[in-house]
Parts: sequence; C-alpha cells; structure tokens
Amino acid sequence: MPVNNQWSSRSVSRRTALRGAGAGLAGLAGAALIGCSGGGGGAAKTDAPAGGSSASVAPGQAKLKPGQTYTGIFPTATEQDPIKNGKKGGTYKFRIFDSPHMDFNKILSSTVNTPNDLTKNKLFRLALGAKADAGAINVEGDLVEKYEVASNGTQFTLFLNKGVKFHNVAPVMGRVMTSEDVKLSIERYQAGGVQKDVFADVTSVQTPDANTVVVKLNQPLAEFPKMAASWSYIDAKELIADNAYLTRHAIGTGAFIQDKWTAKEGQEFVRHPDYFEKGMPFLDKVSGKVIDDENVLQSAFTTENVFNYEAATSDVAKQMLQQAPKAVLFEYKGLQGANVNGFHFQLKNPKWQDERVRRAFSMAIDRKDWATARFAEDTAASGNGYSPGPMPWRALYDKVPELSSQGPYYQYNPAEATKLLTAAGYSNTKPITAELTAWFARLDWGEIMVPALNKLPLIKATFRQVDNPTAVTLLSARNFQDITNITWGPPAYAVDQTLYPWYHSKGGLNHSNHADDTMDKLVTAQRQEQDPKKQKEIWKQAEDRIYDQVWEVFTPVNFQRRGLWHNYVMNFRQHGLGSLTTYASHQFRGIWLDQG
Repeated sequence: MPVNNQWSSRSVSRRTALRGAGAGLAGLAGAALIGCSGGGGGAAKTDAPAGGSSASVAPGQAKLKPGQTYTGIFPTATEQDPIKNGKKGGTYKFRIFDSPHMDFNKILSSTVNTPNDLTKNKLFRLALGAKADAGAINVEGDLVEKYEVASNGTQFTLFLNKGVKFHNVAPVMGRVMTSEDVKLSIERYQAGGVQKDVFADVTSVQTPDANTVVVKLNQPLAEFPKMAASWSYIDAKELIADNAYLTRHAIGTGAFIQDKWTAKEGQEFVRHPDYFEKGMPFLDKVSGKVIDDENVLQSAFTTENVFNYEAATSDVAKQMLQQAPKAVLFEYKGLQGANVNGFHFQLKNPKWQDERVRRAFSMAIDRKDWATARFAEDTAASGNGYSPGPMPWRALYDKVPELSSQGPYYQYNPAEATKLLTAAGYSNTKPITAELTAWFARLDWGEIMVPALNKLPLIKATFRQVDNPTAVTLLSARNFQDITNITWGPPAYAVDQTLYPWYHSKGGLNHSNHADDTMDKLVTAQRQEQDPKKQKEIWKQAEDRIYDQVWEVFTPVNFQRRGLWHNYVMNFRQHGLGSLTTYASHQFRGIWLDQG
C-alpha cells in the first residue's frame, strides 16, 4: 500500500477552527498522516474488539484480549467513550528516567518531558490514546479551544479554554491561567534556550483579553500549531519570574501534581482535582520508578510492578507475553530517528573540525553487522543497516531506504578510512584518541561502537559510561570533550524542528557547535518555502549535506517496535514517536485501570 505522506500538508483552509481539546482532528493545518489507512499495520492480527457505542458494552469487548498481538487502530467498546466508561482511582506504575531538572527549555530529553507532560499543558498536543493513529502526527487543542488563521497565514488568533487552573501549590495557589501566562511563556522561549527556534518568526504576542492570544509572524508558517505542540509547555508568570524555582519544581495546569521527586529513585504524581478537562484524570496517582537494568525492568513488568514495557526484539516480546499472561502486544512503526542512534562530534575541538577525520570514523563502522548484532531476527525490519538522521524518513521516502542511499561515508570501508586518517596526520604510532560518553546507548557503545572503531589501528577509542543526568547535561551545555551520544530528538511534529534548531549555526539545538553557510541557507529556505514539492526538494538537499559533512554519525535503529501492557490498562496506546516513558506521557490524563 503506498504511503499517504502528508507530513507537511498545505491542503487545509487558511482559516481553520479547532474545537474541543479531545476532538482528535486529523487534517489539522500541517498534520501528517503516516502509514496506511487504519494505522501502523492495518487491522488487528487477532480478534480486535469491535468498536461502537458505549451505551451497551457486550461481554468480552470491555478490554483487549490478553496474550494477543494487535496493530492499527483498535479501541475497545469501553474506550470509545472514556468519560462515560472510565473508572476512577488507582495508581499507575511505570518506569521513569532520572531527571536532571524540570526545565524543558534547557534540554529536549524525555527525562524532563515526562514530568512536564504529567504536570503541564501546551497550546496544542499530539493526539494519543486508544482512538489515535500510532503512525500519524495529528495535533489537537490542549489549552487552545479553537483558533483562527489570517488569510495571509501570518497571524494566529488563539482562543483559550476558560477556567483553566494551576495546581493549588505555591507560588500559584490554584489561580486561573490567563493569556498573560501564554505571552510570557512564549517570550521566555524567544529569549533563549532550546526552544527559541520554534518562535523565531514571531514578531509580537498580543493579549486582547484574558482568554485570547494573537500571535503575529514575519512570514506564513502553516506548521506553527505543530511546532508549538511538540515542546512548548505554558508556565505561570510566577515561575517564569523565578527560573531557579521552575527548574526544581514541575508545576502547571496539567492533570497531575508532582508530589515527590527523589533523584535516582523516581517521582510520584497525584491527581489534580481541578483539572479543566471534564472527568479527567481517572487515576489517583502515577508512580514512576527509575529502573536502569533491563532484567529488573522485565521482572517488574511480569510481576505487575510496572504496567507497560517496550520490547527490543520480537523474541523478547514473545518471551514477555509468555511470562505476563495479562499482557497484550502492540506492533507499530517508529517514525523518526535521531534520538539515541548516533553521536555528536565536538566541533570546538580542532581535531574534529577536519571533515576527513569525521568521515573516517563513520566509515569505520560496519552498519550491516551492527544491525545484525543489535536486532538479530529484526535485521530486515531495522532497514539492513540504514541509519536514519534527524529528519523523519517518511517525509522523503515511501519505504525505509537502503543503506547505499546514504552516500559513501555511511558504507563500511576501513581501507578508505585509514587513508583519510593518514592524510589527516595520524598513524599506527600516532593514533587519534577519542573518549565517547553515553548513558542511553551505553550497551550499544560498549559492546558494538567502541570495539568497531578500535579495529582500525589509527583509532584509540575509549568509552565512559555516565549517568542519565550527566549525559543530558553534557549535551545541553555543549561542553563534552570529544564525542557524546544524541539524547534528544522526538517529539518533533514538524520537519522544520529536526532541521532548523539543530542545523542552523545559531540554532538552539546545535550541540555539535558547527557553522556551515550552505546548511544555514538550506534550513532557512525550507522554513520559508510554501510549495510542498519545492520544500521537499530542499529537505533532500539538507539530508544529503548532513550525510556528506558528518557533523554527527548515525547508526541503525529498529523501525519495528513492540509495546506491551497489561490488558486492564485502558485508553492507552504506544505511539510511533515514542513510548509512554518518553514522548507519549500526556495520555496519562485519560488512562484508567479496570481490574474487573
């Protein structure tokens, strides 16, 4: 089935109204439908429950059948109407990453995104849950009830939901959010940090009344709702005035209140009793535990001490289904790379400024062998070594490309790598040294990456495993010495977010500290281009430039993903941009537990 690639569709009317925070409107300005009709893999493989009215739920249609595998969109009959059928109470237990702080404007990491997703809201959000397409980027209103776009596309008038209250904790004490909080939040992002690029084209933010925000742009930007939906949480003016307090506390208008945060242990969240979405949240508490050991995590899932789990391979998924009889398995496609599948060179360091050296490091890696070693029976599903860069591959291709499409510096060629390093002044007696620091990809790096590099006598690579807060801090501060892994990426709902912030020399996510006039022109041009066909041509030129200059080295990922959860967890689904622990956490507001 051909891919309906609408990652950056312009087909929606310029004057668009979005109503209802839970409406789930596919086709919102710039929304992207990725994959075949009906979801990531079509109909359920085995006995998907029938949808339909929640007025009368037949026995056997309340929950997914345990022990079975599902694909596509498959809400149960009870999930068709969460407000009517959702059950109050209970604690959801899950694995959470160790957070270095609570300010998502410092680092786009799931370690910070998860507590923000639980405690805060954005203007728009990704459509998630049982009725959402896991293979689509569809955004819906969050704090925005509806919006209008001026005929020339340079002005967005946002009408906010009324009566939205902050948590009843200091310093906000349950007060009502207003348009002033939105204005100050946008201005904070504009002032600097990793989100400044989202609002780079905003020329003014006006607040004609407490529930209306008028955003003016210096050029048409149809993808503005998607860009604001990805990262930009709205904070209270009191917290914006005290960034140190904001950094230490997750406080907002979200469905849950941060009750406890203990470094290296976990976080606890309790229900926000005055949450603005009717009937939500259903859960009394969300409990996240830091679990770094994979064996411990698997045991926690099978003993029901965590309720969801992401399996690395199909063999692991089958094993977990056997050990957890109440679990179901959901197979879906990953939509994007550039999170932990590669590393940055520190381009402030003179030795990495030589493109010959960067290219040699990339050519020293046998990506086909990597895919086989890492993904075993999933080698074909992972793309046979294809190593996606930051851009969503489905924005450019109908199917996963071949490794050969990535150019000469992504092909395994130790002889040519040796020639390049020799030309750069290195030899067997004077090898180039490199320290690679990582947390997220620590197993891959320790067992595959560093041994592969060290097969070349001219390279002496060492691996230093750091903890998660250290890894993301090194990255956000851009002060690593040699090489560090990529620990950000999704959620990026617009292609622009994978290009401009990272690859413009002044971008907020230019962690490599590179400066390239050609790339600056390309990423600026793609943002300005309004013709989808021409824009796609610029995206391809940008991708070719990324693979040619090798500011980063990308490695294989497994596009075939497998999420498991216990079947009494209702109104929850994984998404192609990330699991519950990473970038799909805001659906906690609609999850309920049904033990009956």
